[in-house]
Amino acid sequence: MEDSTQGGNTPFDLTELTGFRFGPSWAKPGADTAPSLPKMRTEERGERRSGARRPSTDRRTPRPRREDGTPSERAPRRGRPGNERRGGRNEAPRKELPPPADGFRVELRPSNSVLELFSKEITKQKRALPLLDLSRIVMAGKDRYDLVFMKLENGPMLIHSTKGDGACWLSTQEAVSYLWSAPWFAEYYTTSEVETEAPKGNFTAIATCSLGGEVIGPVNWHGYQAALMNLYRSKYGNMSPELFKSKISLNKDEAAVQAWLESAGRKTVWHPTREGATEIVLEDTRAVETDFEAHHFNEVYETVDKVFINGATPRKALTPGLAAHLAILSDKTRRSPQMLIPNLCHGLARHHMPIYKWQGNHFTGPSRVRTIPADTVLADRMMAIVNWSKEHSGEKVEAMFAALSGVPAGTDEESRKAASDAYAPFAADMIWLLEQGFIVVTSDNSIWYPKGSAAPAPTTVATEKRRNPRR
Repeated sequence: MEDSTQGGNTPFDLTELTGFRFGPSWAKPGADTAPSLPKMRTEERGERRSGARRPSTDRRTPRPRREDGTPSERAPRRGRPGNERRGGRNEAPRKELPPPADGFRVELRPSNSVLELFSKEITKQKRALPLLDLSRIVMAGKDRYDLVFMKLENGPMLIHSTKGDGACWLSTQEAVSYLWSAPWFAEYYTTSEVETEAPKGNFTAIATCSLGGEVIGPVNWHGYQAALMNLYRSKYGNMSPELFKSKISLNKDEAAVQAWLESAGRKTVWHPTREGATEIVLEDTRAVETDFEAHHFNEVYETVDKVFINGATPRKALTPGLAAHLAILSDKTRRSPQMLIPNLCHGLARHHMPIYKWQGNHFTGPSRVRTIPADTVLADRMMAIVNWSKEHSGEKVEAMFAALSGVPAGTDEESRKAASDAYAPFAADMIWLLEQGFIVVTSDNSIWYPKGSAAPAPTTVATEKRRNPRR
């Protein structure tokens, strides 16, 4: 089954990962760019790689001292009674997750749309990017990754929606109950109100759901249990019945009782939209669910042993055990994005992107880094770029252009135009070298000679002509 991207589908690109764009029309100032991803600042990346530590932000008060200068006993911490965990003082308690469903192998993978974007932008911008940075970009948006559920030998089958909403269930009952909150409900049923006889009896209090403010009816009304379960199935079926019932409160206001009596004189009924069935009247939710299972279930759902569930799929559209897998694995990978690197490698390889190890990290880029073969003949300008990058590895591309062209980058319009014209031929030659993997430009616009200077120096066009004047 193909993986899909759910959620907001917000367009994004990698242009913020580059500072200076060189090359053809896509690098020109004013080119259209889509909203870009948040990036990790260059200086933060440098600190992490170099091992530099940020200044301490320890705000602990100094330990008090006695008059003779010796430390006194430490005062008890305020605001953290007992064994309360650090950081939890002002945090709302997190909802407890149900246990993850058994019987599946589960993997988190970058969505295919994100892999296509990486391939397109990296090929276009000629940058070498660490896979760890790309992993962080993937985990920065829920719609950028998928969880792949693969049934084990004794595991249950998966009931997956074909409607593009990502819904997935482990039982037919769950799949049928979901129709009340499904975005495709109106495709199969319409509703109308009909007059009915108002309930009779001595009603003094009205039960109300505190979750959404829905009015259910008096607890001594003969239709109370049916109304309670109808509300549960249609809106709150993703929680346990016991928890739902604990959210019911009583309103003894006479006006509330009178308002309910007036509304109870009308009731909602449903009509199938399929051809030849529009005159059928389904008087309660149970009748609707029975009709759906008989006529539309196999149209909406497929039973599979492997499914891609996008990270942005709402939990209410998933069996609680599957939603627990999604929440736990997403959170774990977001905190440790290096976990995603193996599947990111496989995904980029499917899109024909090279993967290589450099500077102790896994990278992808326009080409694998490699030593320039000794018999390679390079033009003088290309050789100048290679030599400069070898001597100044890690410095900025703009510095190289200014040094080799002799034209500094200006601040006024005329100076910028002169610099752009002078840099253009060097940029074209640099692109070729990047595509061969002879030099590398990273996301912070630094240029590197990746293979050291152990290999014999390549031949320039000028020296080749001196050796072979007849050429």
